Amino acid sequence: LVRCTDATTGVNSKMPRVKPFKYTYEKEIVMYAYFKKLDYFATECIYSPEAYRGHAREFLKKLEAARATAILDTIHSGEMFALSAKTTSARMPVVGQCERCNYISSQPLCKACVLLDSLKAHSERQGADPEKA
Repeated sequence: LVRCTDATTGVNSKMPRVKPFKYTYEKEIVMYAYFKKLDYFATECIYSPEAYRGHAREFLKKLEAARATAILDTIHSGEMFALSAKTTSARMPVVGQCERCNYISSQPLCKACVLLDSLKAHSERQGADPEKA
């Protein structure tokens, strides 16, 4: 939650990100784009229904239905965590590269390479030839 609260994240990394609409509701952004006749993507990724972030989004939407300020309250709470984290000695993960595929990772191997290794090990235990799969 702490990493998500800054208006700019990853400033010293290969993929810095800026969040200029941090305090703006998604509905307001879409309405602005609609009335200004701006191009925007109204479709979601085909993989997003299965992503875990969808469960978190659904939870936040339910909270927002019960309390309109739930999303802003969550952001504010994250900012308070960020302030307290600056006074403690908590370490954030260092962004590096996967040793195998050179993709961005905070671990020696990225999650994709770890998954491929576990799938390969599982198929070998089952007696299948991983090269034919």
